[in-house]
Amino acid sequence: MRRIVELMRRVPALVLLALAAALAVVPALRAQQPSPPQAALDAVAAPLYQQLAALKGIASPGPPPPVLLGSRAENRRSIELEMARRYSPAVLEAERKSMVAWGVIPPDYDLRRLFLDLLEEQVSAYYDPRGKVMVVGDWLPPEQQRAALMHELVHALQDRELPLDNFIAPDPGHGDRLLARQALIEGEAVALSFDLMLKPRGMDIGRLSDLSMAQGLIVSSAGGPVVGKAPKFLRDLLLFPYVEGLGFVYQFRKRHPWSDMSAVYRDPPRSTTQILHPEKYLDTRENPIPVAIPDLSHLLPGGLLVSDDDLGEFALGVVLALHLGEADGRSAAVGWRGDRYRIWEDDGGRFVIAYRVVAADAQIAAALATNLQASVEKRHPELAGKAAVRGGGIVTWVDGGQVFGVESRGTSVVLLERLPVQVFERARDAVWRARPVGAAR
Repeated sequence: MRRIVELMRRVPALVLLALAAALAVVPALRAQQPSPPQAALDAVAAPLYQQLAALKGIASPGPPPPVLLGSRAENRRSIELEMARRYSPAVLEAERKSMVAWGVIPPDYDLRRLFLDLLEEQVSAYYDPRGKVMVVGDWLPPEQQRAALMHELVHALQDRELPLDNFIAPDPGHGDRLLARQALIEGEAVALSFDLMLKPRGMDIGRLSDLSMAQGLIVSSAGGPVVGKAPKFLRDLLLFPYVEGLGFVYQFRKRHPWSDMSAVYRDPPRSTTQILHPEKYLDTRENPIPVAIPDLSHLLPGGLLVSDDDLGEFALGVVLALHLGEADGRSAAVGWRGDRYRIWEDDGGRFVIAYRVVAADAQIAAALATNLQASVEKRHPELAGKAAVRGGGIVTWVDGGQVFGVESRGTSVVLLERLPVQVFERARDAVWRARPVGAAR
């Protein structure tokens, strides 16, 4: 449900507001004499690149990539080309249907158009790891151009250490891991930029008491007509790599020097849980537990597989927030240890979901089951008042010959939606019996 997130490897205007505000108080980073915009960027690119490399512990980084100024129209064309290069119309449609099935966007939403409009509005600069160039918006004020340049120079340095295009390439079936990687690279870019701006004051980001003010500024600056109208899930998806990625890298810097970041890229966070709770990566490692969902296509005549992916703590929290509210929904997802879902579309255009989530303990799993039950009725109002509690801790709803069910066993919870009555028990049994490849039975 987040495979298109790597298209956001372009610094949004909301991040620039935070960076430019800090940059304005650091005269050493400004061009000394007024000059045309392109010349001004060229003049500051090399020294900024050298200073950022020194902070990262990279000796002799060489010259920075070329800097180009681009218009909004050129920026949109670049976004369209990148989207077409990475994703076929079928893949984008599958993403849209997955989001509809989970209730995070309306059924008739034009996801491709929204992403094009959203990125055109929010994207101010980007580093192209294939062409090895940086593009900065020509409509930005000078301070924001320099802030954008600083951010993209970090991406250029990251690209020296690993092929950035491959690091966040489409990763079918592992959307949560991809979002965690996106948060790592964007978090470092924001954090290293802040660190460079703190250096003249004898400070560094790891010595700050907290970053809540900077994170709050990024969130509060997320404005614009398109982002204002976008579904909340998509706004959160845009913000997550910058806000939560910054928090993760801040915690890293409190424990390690910048030079140790290379080791993190060799063994990066594997879930949004590790980004949201850095101690589960930096201190006692808590990697995701593999979960399997079997192919139920043989039980669903005419059903077409739409998606086979994971939610992760971030997206699970969004789904739960639909009925619990923002803070409680995010809190309810804490304790996530692993999950998997498959979605099919039936011949009536309705979505069948098979989902299993593993929690840290049985108590958290039982609470998750209760919250998922409420989520079912929130996303399917026609089920209100039809819940039936059966033996063994399963709650079911029957509507028009289709069964919905939520069941908790130990540390696991299974959610099934729109299964035909005649196959529900077989599907339920198959989901509980499924094991990841290589797992003990």
